Amino acid sequence: MPATASTRTTPCSRWCVPSPATNYPYGETELVDKEGHFIRMRRLAAPEVLTWRSFKQGMLVCHQAFFAKASLVEPYDLQYRFSADFDWCIRVMKKARTLHNTHLTLIDYLEEGMTTQNRQASLRERFRIMARHYGLMSTVAHHAWFVLRAVIKK
Repeated sequence: MPATASTRTTPCSRWCVPSPATNYPYGETELVDKEGHFIRMRRLAAPEVLTWRSFKQGMLVCHQAFFAKASLVEPYDLQYRFSADFDWCIRVMKKARTLHNTHLTLIDYLEEGMTTQNRQASLRERFRIMARHYGLMSTVAHHAWFVLRAVIKK
């Protein structure tokens, strides 16, 4: 990693499993450019308390910033081309007994990835995933809030 990248990233070996009971530690994400230079922290911060229902508000934690116990891990659902990680996180969190916020920046994430390049297709997939896990009415209501929130912020 270049010297100009953030120094807040902490090696996982020291922090990932804070206790034997924790089977799903998670943390923050930094956005970096192609050279690994820090751009900014991710817009959505990891919440203090995280459950599978938390993703009704969007993908609050990047899948790379999750460390699931091997017994919880499932394969990606390959019917989703751009948002399989979103579905995977929800499915794995449903099985997790305890989720623990490490309060650490665990990953550097390239700002312009496949999801960003295929934004519309990704959003359609995420809507389908949310409807499957949370129900159609709840998903429509949350998306109405997303639109309203975007308009208010402009």
